[in-house]
Amino acid sequence: MIETGYFATGCFWGAERRFRQTLGVVETTVAVLPPLIQDLSRRIDALREEVKAELREREARLEERFQGLEKRIQEVETKLESRIQNLEARLGRQIQETETRLGTRIQEVEAKLEGRIQGVEAKLEGQIQGVENRLEARIHAVETKLEGRIQEVENRLEAQILALRQEMKAEIGSAFNRVMLYLTAVGVVLALLSVFFR
Repeated sequence: MIETGYFATGCFWGAERRFRQTLGVVETTVAVLPPLIQDLSRRIDALREEVKAELREREARLEERFQGLEKRIQEVETKLESRIQNLEARLGRQIQETETRLGTRIQEVEAKLEGRIQGVEAKLEGQIQGVENRLEARIHAVETKLEGRIQEVENRLEAQILALRQEMKAEIGSAFNRVMLYLTAVGVVLALLSVFFR
């Protein structure tokens, strides 16, 4: 059984000689493609360039969005660091002021009530401990709140980055599928033309 095959090459004389020397080839013939097929080939090349240009444009847009997200992340980190530093400074001042006030009160009590030093000391120690406990509780609550907010911001940013990556993959996959569809359509058209001109 003899089968016929059609091949398109740049220089057909050299290709024809190689095909003729191939084992199992009975006959080779060279010919110039009709103008319709040449136009179709040029249109395929143009479509390829359009797809490449579209992919480059989408990649540039996605890169720009990704850089914008990185900038927003840096801005959020900077704001959170500034707020944490301000909070630490404010709590430090409050603790220092409280210690100063308590020290002054202790000195006044010692000077006025020398006879009741032990009772006053016990009372002040209880007050100091209460203040310290309240301050520690407030500090702990503030730390917990800040940790929760930081975690929430990190989770949101990670979700946005993940969504952006998935969107990039989906768009690239869609463009690749379109290219494959174009190439398949071209293959079908070439097959039909080869049957038509046989």
